[in-house]
Amino acid sequence: MTSPAKNRTATECIAMVNRFNEELTELYHEFARKKGLSDSAFNVLYALYEQDGQRQLELCKTSLMPKQTLASALKRLMTQDLVRIENESRRVSRVFLTEKGRQQAEAVIAPLVQAEIAATRALPPEMLQQLPRILSRYLETLSAGFDAL
Repeated sequence: MTSPAKNRTATECIAMVNRFNEELTELYHEFARKKGLSDSAFNVLYALYEQDGQRQLELCKTSLMPKQTLASALKRLMTQDLVRIENESRRVSRVFLTEKGRQQAEAVIAPLVQAEIAATRALPPEMLQQLPRILSRYLETLSAGFDAL
């Protein structure tokens, strides 16, 4: 049996993680909105800025979107001449930024990535070293807990 103090600490940590997630999501949402982008368009541009020419299935994962949402976003981005899709085969296609899309990503995503890097560098080195391990461990343990439900 866990002590009330341990439960209180765990509850406080859970609340903090949830608040962090909500605030982080809101930060990116507001940034995208200020730049005239929907969340899904922003996510696609960000993912392709990081690695252009992703397969659509990869892009679902890196943009954190389900297939249907990604398909709708890609359709809109194609009409805006920001992305193009090239078929590798009947079943495999890759998504690329167009020249206009690359310029948009350079103007919008590149400065955001620099702000992310600056925020990370503001952390003390010992925290910076621990953060990936802590976050990975938390997600792995939470995922295993969800799987067991």
